[in-house]
Amino acid sequence: MLKVFLSKLMNPLMQLMHITCKDTSPVISEMLDQPVSSAKYWRARIHLAMCGVCRYYKTQLEILTRVTHELADEDSPAKMDVSLSPESKAQLKKVLKSQQ
Repeated sequence: MLKVFLSKLMNPLMQLMHITCKDTSPVISEMLDQPVSSAKYWRARIHLAMCGVCRYYKTQLEILTRVTHELADEDSPAKMDVSLSPESKAQLKKVLKSQQ
């Protein structure tokens, strides 16, 4: 009930302010990297309150940011030595050649 009420209230507000996914997605990315102006922040927050797709996009960016920082950290357990055995390499080459 509250969600429906908020949707009816926010959708016209988003249209009035011309807050689109196309406009919001770069701001979401920027917000994760550095502080943004108050106006950008609140426009993005209003859009995120109503747009599930952009909320999902923000979640994905947060995950990517965390993983890349972990990979950049020298002491991270994510930095494992990942290599194929000679048998696996040969098998992979064979499969790739057969697909050409």
